[in-house]
Amino acid sequence: MANTVTKNIRVFFSKTGRAIYISHLDLYRLFQRSIKRSKLPVWETEGFNPHVYITFALPLALGTAGLCESLDMKLTEDISREELISRFNDALPRDIRVTDAAEPVYKPTEISMSEYEANFECDGAKFAEFLASEHIVTEKKTKRGITELDLKQHLTVLEQGEGYLRFTFPSGTEFNINAGLLFDAFEKQAGEEIYSLRITRTAIKCRNGEIFR
Repeated sequence: MANTVTKNIRVFFSKTGRAIYISHLDLYRLFQRSIKRSKLPVWETEGFNPHVYITFALPLALGTAGLCESLDMKLTEDISREELISRFNDALPRDIRVTDAAEPVYKPTEISMSEYEANFECDGAKFAEFLASEHIVTEKKTKRGITELDLKQHLTVLEQGEGYLRFTFPSGTEFNINAGLLFDAFEKQAGEEIYSLRITRTAIKCRNGEIFR
């Protein structure tokens, strides 16, 4: 039997609204089911239990929205970008929308940073004082256990306003910081409560500064 000709494709999507509470494992299963329903010509693994093979470049933390998420898969037939997007969105829930599709440009291992926007309610003066601190120390779970981490060394503030923050944290396969840790650290370090919080990942960038495509 001749080998099936495949084409690599990267699918970009947003994850907002109630979908921010879908875990990464459930998101993986959701996309697999959606591919089946859409009848898209997606390559499946061979063997006793064939299944649709998809990989996500950078899983999103639970509770965080994303406008630039992506998954990689292989197509066994040519299909237009417009039709692929349409068939995907017809099969997906309304809070997950496919926005684009193209051949991959960068490898996921080239990702180095994520950009976020946060909207929140708290004591603005105390939050500004917190951001100006010399150190912002928190605990981070790793494969080796719990380690202490100074977020200030890794945080870049791009824009700051009352109840608004645009910032970057390192991301990638080697080192990744959950944006929510910054606000957890504020509550602990300042002894203040954040009454509402919405975090959205707005961009993923590579080591060369280019947007991950």
